[in-house]
Amino acid sequence: MTIDTSDRASAPTADRRGSGRRTGLALALATALVMPLSARAETWKIQRGPSALGFTIEHAHFLQVNGDFKEFSGTVVCPDGDFTRAQIDVVIDVGSIYTGHSDRDRSLRHEDFFFAERFPQMRYHSRSVQPLGDSRYLITGDLTIRGVTRPVSLQAQLVDRRTTRRGERIDFLATGRLDRYDFGLRWNDVLEAGGLLVGREVELRLEIALLLAD
Repeated sequence: MTIDTSDRASAPTADRRGSGRRTGLALALATALVMPLSARAETWKIQRGPSALGFTIEHAHFLQVNGDFKEFSGTVVCPDGDFTRAQIDVVIDVGSIYTGHSDRDRSLRHEDFFFAERFPQMRYHSRSVQPLGDSRYLITGDLTIRGVTRPVSLQAQLVDRRTTRRGERIDFLATGRLDRYDFGLRWNDVLEAGGLLVGREVELRLEIALLLAD
């Protein structure tokens, strides 16, 4: 007598295939759940009201001119909330320069200096953020002025973190220096007593309030 074993033989194969499909589906679901968590990033936006992008430059040897830019925007994107991996991008409206003297501001917007009509924006893009301890960081990035890009480093200090009615907020103070000649801002004049009217080195003082985006 012949016994038909075809159904019995095929059953384990079908079970293995079904088990394989269930395992593959479970892995796919697990990956879909885990990947967004590992790739999650915090995005912080600069609050223009409490923030200030200020600068100081020597004038006529013994005087200093202080100024700032009134119009700007920027974001700080931190993967997994880690500021040392942050990508910082800032855009500044050159025409918003303000030094408290309208004639001087008009001259700074002119072709001899920023040439705001042709180059209306300055940009800063970070390359690295190095922790220095005590909530201090060294930020290295590229600054573009008048179409010229040069590296500029900033020393940043986290001075406050709190919850406001608008959400989570972080305040930073950053300082740095740059040589304006590096960016083609070379206009100058000779004083009667000798020497140049405007200094080359510009000191930067940035007070940045960041608000966590929704």
